[in-house]
Amino acid sequence: MTLTGFENKTGNIVSAVLYLLISLFIILNIFSSKNFSAPYLSFLLIISIIAAAALTAAGLFIQKEIRIVLSSIFIITNIFIFSAFTVMTFSSNLKAVFLKSLLILVLIFLAGMTFVFIRVLSFTDDSETYITGDGKADAGVILGAAVWGGNRPSPVLRDRINKGYDIYIKGSVPKLVITGGGSPNEMTEAEVSKNALIKYGVDPQNLIVENESNSTVEQIHFVRDNLYKKRNWKKIVIISDNFHLMRSKEICSFNDIKADCISTDKSYSTEGYMNFYLKESFALIIFWMCGI
Repeated sequence: MTLTGFENKTGNIVSAVLYLLISLFIILNIFSSKNFSAPYLSFLLIISIIAAAALTAAGLFIQKEIRIVLSSIFIITNIFIFSAFTVMTFSSNLKAVFLKSLLILVLIFLAGMTFVFIRVLSFTDDSETYITGDGKADAGVILGAAVWGGNRPSPVLRDRINKGYDIYIKGSVPKLVITGGGSPNEMTEAEVSKNALIKYGVDPQNLIVENESNSTVEQIHFVRDNLYKKRNWKKIVIISDNFHLMRSKEICSFNDIKADCISTDKSYSTEGYMNFYLKESFALIIFWMCGI
């Protein structure tokens, strides 16, 4: 189950199917006449305890990096457990069961990453709806990105600001939500975005600032808890880079937020694109499975 509760969402469905299959395989093996190695069964028990501990710890830590590592451990250990019981259930020869389990783990991981990578790569945003100003939403949400020199937007953040300003000036959204925390001794991502938008001529009263988050999930939770529900919004527009949009939309969907997505015009090298899409694919799997 994910950290944020059981609902009819992609990650919950995947988790439910995985655990149902593991449970089924355990039951089948209990009534099997196969002789299983006691040390190996003990090893699987330890792996199961590690998986549970990693998931629990991931929900307790604040630091995003630590939570990602713990979530990765949870996902990999669970896939290994599934792989092990698959081998134990369907293999007539239980020799080298550990190596066979590792091989299945690698194959499942590669297949899953490939499937998600293709989905993220082929994601189409909603720019055409808003390019003429015909699209309407309650607010545009500019997701945070790096700050350079302590007080100026990086090229990535600048492109997000520009795209947000573009739909604001066209009248597609009456408000802009600017998000993102910062490192010590520098302005937050949201403050830098606010300054840039005010210089463009945006009325400060139409800017809503969130300057404490350090992840996309936290930014969308802020919108959910402080704006979307309280102000009875019907739809928002997420503004970010294209490789980031599918995960952002999935997070919105999980939190019952209706969201369109608009990609920036930022261009990257082929190598850069592949790197970002791979990272986002793995990040999407972590969100689906752990809500992080």
